Amino acid sequence: MGMFDKLKNAVTGGAANVYVDVGEVTRGEPFEVTVRAQAQDSDVKYDRVYLYVRGIEYVEVPDADLVRDNDGDVHRQHELVRASGTTWEYETNVAAAGVLGANQTEEWTVQVEIPATATPEYSGRFTDHSYKVFAGMDCFGNDPDSDWIRITVN
Repeated sequence: MGMFDKLKNAVTGGAANVYVDVGEVTRGEPFEVTVRAQAQDSDVKYDRVYLYVRGIEYVEVPDADLVRDNDGDVHRQHELVRASGTTWEYETNVAAAGVLGANQTEEWTVQVEIPATATPEYSGRFTDHSYKVFAGMDCFGNDPDSDWIRITVN
């Protein structure tokens, strides 16, 4: 791997791939989350492996405004108003600092519990509440991560 490939991996987070597997989830009961990292063609030095779990509510409401043009004609302008907010969040360190060898895979398992009092999942005409997980590795440059993955919570 050349110098520019290493620089590209540091900038894009492409030095490793991070995956998350989640078992069955019920509010008020512990569940397992498995974080797996796979290095590409070079060693990946990391400061920590971390996991975020969030409950997120999305709202999307139609809106119409009356707009007057230069001729005095009135037109309706339709748009969607969107908003989101975090209803519950959890962060934990899955692993301390280490090195993931070139082309190697490492796996960690952590127990998480979403409280029974946390907002349940729902989907309505204008709103949606769901839970998502996100895992990453603190590395030099851009952290390799799993992206936000929606999970089903009973």
